[in-house]
This record gives sequence, C-alpha cells and structure tokens, in this order.
Amino acid sequence: MAGYAEQEGTFLLQEILFKERLGIDMDLPRIADSNKGTYGHVLVAAGTRQMSGAGLLCSHAALRGGCGLVSWALPNRLLEPMLGRLPEIMLHGIADRERGDWSEVSSEEVIQLADNKDVLVIGPGMGRFQGDSAWLRAIWEGTRCPLVVDADALNMIADATDFASWGARSAAVILTPHPGEMARLLGSIPVHEVQRERTGLARRYAVQHGVTLVLKGTGTVCATPEGVVYVNTTGNPGMATAGAGDVLAGVLGSLLAQKLTAEQAACLGVYKHGAAGDRAAAKRHSAGSLIASDIIEAL
Repeated sequence: MAGYAEQEGTFLLQEILFKERLGIDMDLPRIADSNKGTYGHVLVAAGTRQMSGAGLLCSHAALRGGCGLVSWALPNRLLEPMLGRLPEIMLHGIADRERGDWSEVSSEEVIQLADNKDVLVIGPGMGRFQGDSAWLRAIWEGTRCPLVVDADALNMIADATDFASWGARSAAVILTPHPGEMARLLGSIPVHEVQRERTGLARRYAVQHGVTLVLKGTGTVCATPEGVVYVNTTGNPGMATAGAGDVLAGVLGSLLAQKLTAEQAACLGVYKHGAAGDRAAAKRHSAGSLIASDIIEAL
C-alpha cells in the first residue's frame, strides 16, 4: 500500500487506496438484475422557510449519489411550495403548526419516518429552536439506521452539555463539521487552532465519541472511531460556496444507503464531491462562479 500513506495511521485519498485499502470499486457498478430498492432509501430531515434550498440540494445530491429512493421530511408549511421542484423525491410534510420551521415538530414523528429507511441525513438548513439539543438526542437514541449529522444539528450537539452521555448507537454516525462547527464541538476553541491541528483534533474527537468525523475544508479530513485518518486530495476554492456542504451530506447519506461502511462512505463521498467540484469548475470561466447545483450536476 505504499504510495498513498502520508504517515502511520494517516492516508492521502488517492484512487489506488479505494481498491487496496478500502476494498471498493470507486464507480460502484450496478447489478443487472436490480431495482430502486437495491440501492437504498435515504430520509433527509432539513430545511425551513428561510433555508428550504438546503433540503432540496441535499435530497438532489443523494439521488445523484446513486441511492434508489429519497424522502424529504420538511415542515408542513414548506410542503406546497416545494411540490414538483424535484419530481424524483418524495415529500413528507410534518406537523409544524404552520410555522415553517422545526420548533413545533415532534422528534417522534421523525423517528417513525426513519424506521423503514436505510439512512437519515439531518440538519441542513434546519435552524435552531428552544430545546433542540434534547430533541436531537431523542432522534439519536430512537433511530436504528445510520445517521449523517450536518449543519445546525452539529450545533445542537455542540450546545448539549450531556453529549458524552447520549446512548451508544449500533448503527454508524458521520458528523460533517466545517472548521467553525468543529471549533464549537470542541468547546468554542478558536477556529485558527482547529485549522492548525486538523488531523489530530479530528482523530481525537472521532475516537472519543465513536463517530466518523468529516472535517471539511482544504484537504478535508475523514477520521474513524479507530483513529485512522484520511486526507482528501480533490476539490478547489470555488467550492467555498453556499450549499456545497448540503450536497456533501446528501452524497454521504446516499453511499451509506448503498451499504458502504461509514469509513468507505466518508472517504469515497468527500473524494467524489471534490472531484465533481473540480469538473464543474473546469467548465466555468472562473472557479468563483461555481454554485452548489453545479457540483450536483457533475457527480
């Protein structure tokens, strides 16, 4: 496996690694005799009136990532405006007392929706509300499928003084913080400290909490609960754009739904997300004009 090891326990994400270390074909070839159920069902819990696009981008990216089915759970007031925006996804409006946010949504309803799904992606564009950390804990402990925890759901964890006591999960968890969210998860340390010690901090957090952690940014870091770290080699500064993280969350959920392990999904997801960003940027006059939906179309 020489050629892609950076140092002991830390690897650069290169094509040879996926076959020789992670044991997967990057193209995820399809089975001739298969159907949509073969490739898994992703539930996305995301979006508010002000940030409905986050749920739409995440759901779209999950489909482009190769899963067979995507359901988007959203506050009921958003349901009608979103009808037909992406015909391939199924919409599930959840009772919200017509607020258009998650503050009146029952955690039990999310748990019930996730019961027959292969993965739950939670957090993009969700916003914050009173009691949200306890609300997320109920979902964390009440769902049996793998979780991708992104955006506002990460901030709920950061504000949970009891996170260390949340129940252990039998299914995988992937957390996807950007440097600012990582700083909050670590107790509001300065962002520049996160950036100075990205691999070490990601590794320690993943091991301590038994999660797979994807620390986004230049050279996105994927850390496993066993302390193995992978550093991504794809992507470009044009991907520093609104919604790019929502796209990544959808891709990660899609790969988990296709029965990849959390380690495989995190590594392949960030690599493919970055490579798609590179292809999309190459078609633009300037990388600065790249938008999140360009990344989806290049997957």
